[in-house]
Amino acid sequence: MADYQEYRRRVLRKRWRRRFMATALLLLLLLVGAIGMLWKSLHREQRPSGVGQNTILQEVTQDNTWNTASYAVARQLTVQTLADSAATALDFRMAALPKSSTAVGKEWFNDVSFVGDSLTQGMQLYEEGMQNAMFCAYKGVGPNVIVNGTTCKRTDGVAEVPLEALTAQQPRAIYVLLGTNVLGRDTDYSSFLTYYRLMLDMLSQTLPNAKIYVQSITPVRPEVCQKSGHEGLNRDRLCQINNELAAIALEKNCYFLNLWEVLADENGDLIESYAQPDGYHLRPAGYAVWTDYLCSHTEG
Repeated sequence: MADYQEYRRRVLRKRWRRRFMATALLLLLLLVGAIGMLWKSLHREQRPSGVGQNTILQEVTQDNTWNTASYAVARQLTVQTLADSAATALDFRMAALPKSSTAVGKEWFNDVSFVGDSLTQGMQLYEEGMQNAMFCAYKGVGPNVIVNGTTCKRTDGVAEVPLEALTAQQPRAIYVLLGTNVLGRDTDYSSFLTYYRLMLDMLSQTLPNAKIYVQSITPVRPEVCQKSGHEGLNRDRLCQINNELAAIALEKNCYFLNLWEVLADENGDLIESYAQPDGYHLRPAGYAVWTDYLCSHTEG
């Protein structure tokens, strides 16, 4: 636990330094802009009134499209984006919440909500899972669905907007597991991470008193990435993405849970006896160890 807390403090200090640098850069840009405006104002006051020909500076600044409010906002977003996406040599295994000194029972999750896709639906359907908890789980979704307010269907066929349903539940804690459905294609996953950040921001703003647990994307069987449409679900890539998710969790003051501790074998593949025939969904035995892991990894 001490190693975890020190690691978390170190990462948070790095984040604070990046934000400080971003803020300092932004203030510097504003200062330079203010000096420029002051210089132009003084220059106009000193210029003879009879000058009839535009200077180069006048010709450039007559078209003021560069000096709009949208440009200023874009500059701010660029600075913030650079700060948030700074490279972090993070190992998701080290960033994960350590085992609690005392495990809780399933009843601890009575007022907890699980947000996810069909993997999370299994947690709701199997008695080995968390049937007593609350769920916002929908087949085939990713974080973009949460952010965009897309209407989804629950396992019972009822249609709802995930964030609205989650707000109505008013959970004490939120457990998130999303990614398998949108990462199958071997493409750039930066948009996935962007949506994930936005989703966590929305959850924090909507339910400020709820603790948020980001669960790692689960391992898969090695043959899964050989199937068409699932090329992106290879072991190395999933590890890279989990590293990113762990970094985001720390940035957003969330807890990160490493499900690979109980679901992966020594090679980093989904344990065969836990896998459904498709290689990435779980059998009841997989949900049993997942549930035990959650019960033994809580904060407060």
